[in-house]
Formats: sequence, structure tokens, C-alpha cells
Amino acid sequence: MIQSYKREALTRLRTVQGHLRAVVSMVDEERYCPELMKQVAALQASLERVNRLLLRNHLETCVSEAIQTGRGKEKIDELVEALRFNSSLTDFRHLAGLPEAAASGSADGLGDAS
Repeated sequence: MIQSYKREALTRLRTVQGHLRAVVSMVDEERYCPELMKQVAALQASLERVNRLLLRNHLETCVSEAIQTGRGKEKIDELVEALRFNSSLTDFRHLAGLPEAAASGSADGLGDAS
């Protein structure tokens, strides 16, 4: 793993870890539900940022190396399979100026035109 990405991912994950402990305490204290929902959304956003770092690292290291050695298809297939579980990484509607609520075509966000 590229060291700068590793440091950033670990920093973000440790922050999430502390934040999660605080949210668990909030639930235990029976705090107001919308307040809890905001905190959970913040945790999800933080984890998505970690996922983007991991994706970038994978593309710059494993996928790049695999393409150079003729094993690109295998790595790309693995990545596409992993992305099925990360719809936030495959939703580019915001870049195209499309409404966020637009139908993606499939539950996994990878889209199937049928």
C-alpha cells in the first residue's frame, strides 16, 4: 500500500472509531433520533472517504501492475466485483449534472439497461 494512503486511511479509521464510540454512547443515552441519524450519516461519509482512498491505492498499485504484466482483465474483474458492494463509488450522477434521485437501473448501482 502506498504509505501516504495508508497513513491517511488509518487516521480516518481511527477518527471513525472514536466517533462511533461517541454515537454508541448517544444511543445508550437515548438521544434524539434525528441527531443520531446525522451522526450516522457523518460516519458513513467518513467511511466512504476511506473507501475512495483504498480504491485509488488499488488502481495505482495492483491494477496498474496487473495491466503492465498482462493480467489486467483479472484485476479489473475483481475490482468490478468489489464495487458491487460500494454503490457510492460507482454513482457518478453528480458529475453529469443529473438529479441524485435518478434511477440507477439496478440495486447495485452498476446499471443494467434491461
